[in-house]
Amino acid sequence: MAIAAARRRLWRGIRTAAAASGADAGADAPLLARLVAEPEFRVKATMEEASSSAPHRDAAFWEPLAAALLRASSLGKAHLVLEWKLEKLLKEGVHNHSCEPYSTIIRFCGETRNAALAMRVFEGVEAQGIQLNTGIFNALINAFLSVGDLLAAVTLYETMEGMEDCKPDSATYDAFISAFSRIGSGDAMMSWYLAAKNAEFIPSIQTFESLIVGLVRLNRLDDDEVVFEEMISFEIKPNFTILEAQLEVLSRTKEANRVKRFIKKFSDGNWELNKATVGRLTRLCLDGCEVDQMEQLLALIQTGVDLSSVTRLHSGIIRFYASTDRLPDMENAICRMFDDGMTFMCPEDVEAVICSYFRQKDFDRLDMFLNRIRSLYRLTRSTYDILVAGFRRFDLHQPLDSTIKDMREAGFA
Repeated sequence: MAIAAARRRLWRGIRTAAAASGADAGADAPLLARLVAEPEFRVKATMEEASSSAPHRDAAFWEPLAAALLRASSLGKAHLVLEWKLEKLLKEGVHNHSCEPYSTIIRFCGETRNAALAMRVFEGVEAQGIQLNTGIFNALINAFLSVGDLLAAVTLYETMEGMEDCKPDSATYDAFISAFSRIGSGDAMMSWYLAAKNAEFIPSIQTFESLIVGLVRLNRLDDDEVVFEEMISFEIKPNFTILEAQLEVLSRTKEANRVKRFIKKFSDGNWELNKATVGRLTRLCLDGCEVDQMEQLLALIQTGVDLSSVTRLHSGIIRFYASTDRLPDMENAICRMFDDGMTFMCPEDVEAVICSYFRQKDFDRLDMFLNRIRSLYRLTRSTYDILVAGFRRFDLHQPLDSTIKDMREAGFA
């Protein structure tokens, strides 16, 4: 029997290892303090005393305690709590119990990589004659995967396929996809994804996270793009982990069209932008010097998300238009920045605008620009030098004299 084969593999040499798990805030604080303070040989007795002294205590009170002990790195005591619960369930000997409490114990075993205890729990369920279900098989598969025993996990999967009431479900496939993503086996990961699709299961956000993170880590960027598009087709919004993976792809490829399409997806899908995502997108747009991307991103984000990035985008757009002498676009960008309550943050931006006006010999508009920023921005020595040099070059004596006077009043020789 397949289960027997998995059992033989387990007892031939599984080694367990610890892995931290999140603690539950619902733990009984005084009882938890006792368990932490007492030696391990007292753990089971303390749990029994706690259970007997409060007959109406929630039967699941042990769960947050086990989670809290794991968070406190008390792995041995957490295992003793799990063993106490297993022994209590087996001692009750009620055959009409559901698999749920046993499945919960096995799930904890998966988190702590204790496949040996997980198998003991499963054997206890079989011995009790309790009706098995998909959930308990999934929990045991995760326990085997946590210790890297892929053959035993696959054996259990094959067993499920032959059992009417324990057929694999989407969580079964997710477990394998996640496991192969962690170990970096791209072909196996994609095979399990295709198997889930063939079984007509709708992938979850966790499925796509495992796939996308795994593919990006393996630098299989074409496959990543296909999977990401499939996620969009299911109208699933990417979470932060997926977005970070996609931004990593954009950083590696540095393709302008990819960045543009990615920003458009944010707009079309109404995805939430956070500060970190905005910051990385801003760097990509500025590094690529693509003004269309900068305009697209600026229109998408709200000032409150990341003021620094918004300011940098305004500056990048203005400097691009200034470098290409697109004066109407440059002036519109400047007005937009002022309307957003911002001003120039560095002299290089102001000087880029001034140089553009000089190149186009549009001195009237230069004068209007200087008048406008006079109350908003204090000119630096380097900016005055550029103005003086420009006015001298074009023999503009009146603005030259005025600029020299302003320069002296500002404290520059």
